Amino acid sequence: MSDFDKVKGVLFDLNGIITDSWAYHSRSWQEIANQLGINWTDELEEAIKGRDRIDSLNAILASAGKADEYSLQQKETLADQKNEIYQTMLDKMNPGDILPGIPAFLDELTANDYQMIIASASANAPKEIRKLKLEKYFPLIVDLKTIKHNKPAPDVFAKAAEMLHLLPEACVGIDDGMVGVESINAAGIVSIGVGDPQVLHEADINFESTRQLTLENIRQAWPK
Repeated sequence: MSDFDKVKGVLFDLNGIITDSWAYHSRSWQEIANQLGINWTDELEEAIKGRDRIDSLNAILASAGKADEYSLQQKETLADQKNEIYQTMLDKMNPGDILPGIPAFLDELTANDYQMIIASASANAPKEIRKLKLEKYFPLIVDLKTIKHNKPAPDVFAKAAEMLHLLPEACVGIDDGMVGVESINAAGIVSIGVGDPQVLHEADINFESTRQLTLENIRQAWPK
């Protein structure tokens, strides 16, 4: 038996893995950045991917040397404003927004008795899963109120494993962001990074597309 055969649980990031809702997040944050007169760059977008609202806003402000110019209350107001923009966009979400290969992968995991859970940095995850009509696959979603620190700390993925009643070594985590991969690794879980392997070089396994997510591909790429 290989270590892969001991895996019983799959811990999923949401944005960029299950759905492309990251595009909605990105556009929402761009509106806030434009409002603040801050230049939006590809590097800044990558830096905030997978972070919660306040961490994302702090990174945006820091990129322009403005991190100390706003009080916590002002930051919370801006973060709430971003969420209002995002919620308007989110209302249009539907099962057509599920990323390629994901429906087949979820069915394959179900057929092989794997447990699944959403470990997302987004407080909107329950609403997104409902809009995508994926509740039957994901009755469990980590409640961010139950953890102390969001990604890149290990808390969200460690909590996901705990909710499945599994040890970290019996799980695999899937994420498309640097901070997500760091979070999975810090929790002692094998990490799968989906996206540019140069960006996600800390992942144990790299796939460039969600289309590559199959049990056989994971088995073949499993770290020796």
